[in-house]
Amino acid sequence: MNKIKQMLLLLQASKGVKTIAGITGISRNTIKSYKVRLEKMDVVIEDLLLLDDPVLESVFYAGNPAYSDKRFDTLKLLLDDYIKELENPKNHLTRFTLWQEYRSEHPDGYGYSQFCFHLGQHQSASHPTMVLSSTPGDKLLVDFAGDTLSYVDIQTGEMITYQIL
Repeated sequence: MNKIKQMLLLLQASKGVKTIAGITGISRNTIKSYKVRLEKMDVVIEDLLLLDDPVLESVFYAGNPAYSDKRFDTLKLLLDDYIKELENPKNHLTRFTLWQEYRSEHPDGYGYSQFCFHLGQHQSASHPTMVLSSTPGDKLLVDFAGDTLSYVDIQTGEMITYQIL
């Protein structure tokens, strides 16, 4: 989740500046200045939470509009498809192979580092996260290591598949 949205949610929940700073990693002075901006704007926090991340950031960060490059406009249309391809475990794709495909279609497009930056920004914006606190030993979390493996039982000839934790 965007830090500004997380801060707004915590402000909405009437959390203190120190608490918000500890959770979000935003400095206390920055949070105080954002609160002053909110009061001056006379806007309801619920309305701000409905905004997309780039629009919300433009409300709090003054300056020139970002990404006025035509290359970004063409890449922006492809980012959703690229993220779907990356998240499909059967594809076994890397960012580098996606970038090679992108550059073959758009030779004047972004280089690898900018491609990865924009892909990461879009991916984090489309998959919001939030810091959750938990008590140690309260829960057991298990994760699978990827594709299933298999072996053949010598006695029966049966193929047995299994997961790796």
